[in-house]
Amino acid sequence: MIELIDVDDNIKFMGKIITGINYGDNLYVLYFIERDKNSYNLFISKVIENSVGYVMDNNFSSGEKEAIDNVVASILNKDSIDILKDKVISFVKDISFTDFNRFSVINCYVTTFNKSLFDECMLFYGFKIDNYKSNVVVREKEVSYFSKDNRPYVYLIILGIFVIIISIVVVVNFIK
Repeated sequence: MIELIDVDDNIKFMGKIITGINYGDNLYVLYFIERDKNSYNLFISKVIENSVGYVMDNNFSSGEKEAIDNVVASILNKDSIDILKDKVISFVKDISFTDFNRFSVINCYVTTFNKSLFDECMLFYGFKIDNYKSNVVVREKEVSYFSKDNRPYVYLIILGIFVIIISIVVVVNFIK
């Protein structure tokens, strides 16, 4: 399973990776989110490597998304491996990510597909869906009110409180 956050609506999803796809000079990941009990929403994202590891990229160049959508259509039509090889398409079975991945439903959506037809496709290509939960560790940022960035504000608050106390003392002494 892969933990996904939709960048358009800031909604968290749990998805499952179907396969990695080498096409052209790029690596893509085909994954799905369960839509209802009868169908899946299929998505495709480009995979890039950054300092953390592999992450999904939602940005496609002009015509790239349409080309990769056609590749997915060929897979869903159960084109033979030889036909896919002729189109310079190959599969990467072991693909994993090291963190939450952000994706855009608008940019990455391919199609909604019937589960039983999808299962036939999975069997045809020998794809295996990993049902284990990923071991993503989310590191929460430690918040300290006395961090270097907040120190000037803390000093101003302390100074303000000190000025208020002195003012009250002066006013009380003046009234007496």
